[in-house]
Amino acid sequence: MTGNLKLRGKRELLSRGLYWSGTLFAFSQLPARDSLLVLTYHRVGDPESDCFDPGVFSATGDEFYEQLAYLKHNLSPVTLEEALAFVEGTEKDKSSRCRVLITFDDGYLDNYETAYPILRSHGLQGVFFLCTGLVGSCFIPWWDRISYMVRTAQRRQFSLHYPGDLEVDVDRDGLTTSLQAILRLYKRPENCDSSRFIRELSEAAMGQEPSGTLRRFLSWDEAKEMMDGGMAIGAHTHSHTILSQLDPEKQFEELSQSREILKQKLCFEPESLAYPVGSPSSFTEETERIAEETGYRAAFSYYGGQNLPGKMTRFNIKRAFVSSQSLTQFRAQTTIHRLTGSFWP
Repeated sequence: MTGNLKLRGKRELLSRGLYWSGTLFAFSQLPARDSLLVLTYHRVGDPESDCFDPGVFSATGDEFYEQLAYLKHNLSPVTLEEALAFVEGTEKDKSSRCRVLITFDDGYLDNYETAYPILRSHGLQGVFFLCTGLVGSCFIPWWDRISYMVRTAQRRQFSLHYPGDLEVDVDRDGLTTSLQAILRLYKRPENCDSSRFIRELSEAAMGQEPSGTLRRFLSWDEAKEMMDGGMAIGAHTHSHTILSQLDPEKQFEELSQSREILKQKLCFEPESLAYPVGSPSSFTEETERIAEETGYRAAFSYYGGQNLPGKMTRFNIKRAFVSSQSLTQFRAQTTIHRLTGSFWP
């Protein structure tokens, strides 16, 4: 069992203990801390039926339905506009409560086919951050391409040397841990040549290149239908390039181009941006400045943290990830956040 799986197991055991002991119920009866919890999903579906990156599957359809039902009855779901008003200190409802905003990154087709109908059935808004260069396409982005190459690798042991050294042993560490290590290496700010990274991975692992034949991302018509159905749309850059790997001019191009395309295709002024990857090393203070300069009202990161009154910045609104946890663990995480303002991963 890998270290990651062991950690998940410990979190699950802790969650069950809190639930069955009645501690979670006791926590739920205490006053909520005034806060904003922004949850991030990517794909909704079954990772076992897909040959790409399993790490982007956040929940099955049934799990997503149950999670929304729990949030609806135990927290205070809000719209994007309500969340931004809280961040800016301009909201009309000043009551102390735990707000929760549901967001999706990348714009996979299952966001439209599976997640959108479930959100509508609960009467909740989801915010979908789209990569404008991927909308309606069969394109296989870098994280799925890397995953496919590792899954099909003829070599189970190999070394990578750009942008740093990494020894990979799939038999020893398992597919999930090995893939996570390779993706972390790719995401490093020093990786200024993604083509070189992919080429060297292909040569070292002897993995296959995936064929892009089926549409993988929702279309503009589907995005428009989702907006008409009460969903919100935001930008996720044009190509999903990690912004810290780009010079300021290229960053400006990514952010302004995505905003302009959304405006043309969907006939509205996009105000919100989600940084690709969203870790502290994936964007900089310069990135935040450029986001404001290009006309965005707010931007979201993706590495956890608190969103508390008077302690937030519009261009680094913290988000927490949802990743294949049980409903018991999901309840524990959200209940503890309701009480403390912190969402433990």
